[in-house]
Amino acid sequence: MKKLLGLFISVCLLGSCTKDTPQIKLVVLMVADQLRPDLLSRFDDLYKGGFRWLIDNGVSFTNVHHEHSYTATGPGHYVIGTGQYPGPGGVLGNSFYDRVLKKQVNCVEDPVAKPIGGVGSARSYARYSIKGIGDWMKSADSLSKVYSIAGKGRSAVFLGGKHPDLVLYYNYHDSFISSDYYVESAPSWLNAFNQALNMQIYRDSLWTRSFPDSVYIKYAREDHFVGEVDSYRDDPYSPVFPIGFDPDVEPGDEIMGMPWFENLILNLAGSVLIEESLGQDHHVDLLSISFSAMDWIIHYFGPFSQEVMDASIKLDEYLGDFISDLDRSIGLEHIEFILTADHGGLPLPEYERSQGRKSGRIDRDELNEAFEWIEDEIAEVYAKNLFVRDGTNYFFNLGKLKKRNTQLSGPAGIIKKYLPKVNGIEKVFTKQEILDADTTDKIIRRMKNMIHPERSPDVLALLSSGNIYRTPYGTGHGTPYDYDTHVPLLFSRKNRPKRRVSDHAATVDIAPTIGHILSIPIPDNVDGKILKIE
Repeated sequence: MKKLLGLFISVCLLGSCTKDTPQIKLVVLMVADQLRPDLLSRFDDLYKGGFRWLIDNGVSFTNVHHEHSYTATGPGHYVIGTGQYPGPGGVLGNSFYDRVLKKQVNCVEDPVAKPIGGVGSARSYARYSIKGIGDWMKSADSLSKVYSIAGKGRSAVFLGGKHPDLVLYYNYHDSFISSDYYVESAPSWLNAFNQALNMQIYRDSLWTRSFPDSVYIKYAREDHFVGEVDSYRDDPYSPVFPIGFDPDVEPGDEIMGMPWFENLILNLAGSVLIEESLGQDHHVDLLSISFSAMDWIIHYFGPFSQEVMDASIKLDEYLGDFISDLDRSIGLEHIEFILTADHGGLPLPEYERSQGRKSGRIDRDELNEAFEWIEDEIAEVYAKNLFVRDGTNYFFNLGKLKKRNTQLSGPAGIIKKYLPKVNGIEKVFTKQEILDADTTDKIIRRMKNMIHPERSPDVLALLSSGNIYRTPYGTGHGTPYDYDTHVPLLFSRKNRPKRRVSDHAATVDIAPTIGHILSIPIPDNVDGKILKIE
């Protein structure tokens, strides 16, 4: 009797006790890496598959931003998965200098863990204590299952949270792997999946357009634009369709730069669903999926390229097949879908300038010269070896400064004198200046949400709007400007009335909103609010 009562309470907690609404059995949280909102809106009338279904059955929040300044994959996925800003949580970037360990670290680095399922780097959530949406679900119902898959390790790890059942990510060669932080051995179905991958079948494959050339000219720019990366038969410079693998390249090493990789991710998701029986009972499960190829492709060609347009069209098709499979196996009325992105991105600077907008690439020689001036003057005026530089971030030996009775403002002033002389560097701040600043300014507010009181750099630079560090080809992201922070957000479920909401929302709102939909307890320490879906 107690078991039956406990089951009834568990079912009610997870939102199944309403008479008219079918019970949610599965949450599918999807993050498309660097998917700008305009990649949904510009091709809206071309979508016939998964994007079409999600838009037509969903609430679309059109004014959603990441409210932190370093808009990169690691921080973005952490925010989506936890509902908390990345700075206080210690997620300072994809990789960053750890002043305690005194070395550069990957944000999901785990020196103790070992890879499971194949060769590669062992990744985990071991560096962090904050729990994510999957952990909230398991706390509400210990029989809920949580699985997270992605191309990038950091994407899968941060969407999985502290105690998922399994996290899977690509080893950049031939397999999807995990680490013994999660499981002692790979499931037999994963071994079978990896054995069947056979990346060599892509050896002679060519990425070609899905539609006639005339359609691409209508919706995108011409298929040869200075600034695009040319990785296939690149002599002479010719970044155009079709795209394949050069003879000296192993397809598995570079397949994440092709739209086919997103289909592999969805095939893996299908295997997880079947083999682990997700969504098959009254205990709500979570499947998180991050599409990592989109980021690679946009970095190479820019968001207005024909390549990115075609990758979006193909992902729409792949998603359509995936959603159809879910309808047959579970029923879409039992599934809550969420689609968003970990960050936006800047179009190619060359494209921006062609449209009359200011944009540029940081001159590496000019930047290195500024670094030398800073190092020489600090050494001359104060002492040598006072800091460690990580890009344009400076970590000072505060103990050494204290012994010398030197205030940080002294050497920081030297950095402030030289770095802004570099064309494209807007301003230099000390960490304390950001913490003390008025947060009514959204740029400062986003910078503050990226600060950890102890672990963050003591002095850091802000790029000017429209500028990137990447050179000489491709594009980037990572600033607090709207083009990098603005992302799409859809909450979709079968027969949900299509609706657009233009009120401001933030990505920290995603996790608490999922918790609210499932009627599970939401931790008091989340930074986000609950969005109105119904």
